[in-house]
Amino acid sequence: MRHILQGFTMFIDGDDYGIDTEEIELPIPTPTEQTYRGGGMDLEVNMPMAALEALEATVKMSGHSPDVMKMLGRGPGKKKRITFRGAVLEERDGETVPHVCVIEGVPMAGSRDRWQRGEKSGLEFKISGITYFRYDVKDAPVHEIQHYPPKRIIDGVDELAGINAALGY
Repeated sequence: MRHILQGFTMFIDGDDYGIDTEEIELPIPTPTEQTYRGGGMDLEVNMPMAALEALEATVKMSGHSPDVMKMLGRGPGKKKRITFRGAVLEERDGETVPHVCVIEGVPMAGSRDRWQRGEKSGLEFKISGITYFRYDVKDAPVHEIQHYPPKRIIDGVDELAGINAALGY
């Protein structure tokens, strides 16, 4: 393993929740697929299409932060911009590299741990309705995705350039 996560934190509205954040499951952009088998084909093929599956992130926190709980269960359009920052050690040269993920979406209720005297408990929530996603390594974007106007830049390549030009964007 050459890229080893050493630590991470989460910022919501500029406030650092890293000390309470145990786990983060970040999304990976995945194209939707359609299965195709033409008349002369023996082998079925999953064809990637010009659309992505919905993105969703999961956060597991220890404790019961009232500020976080107030964000959960709100109605449509109540998006938050949440920034996750990680420190990744590159084992080849010992350099610590920043990994930054910015997500704009709606924090949705997930689940709470059972309360038990003398035991740690917390809550887990999902970030759904993601309309913006960016993942940077060393200040260079790896993924930048936006729902509207459509944007999908992967490793510096605008994957939707041709489609957007044809549609007048």
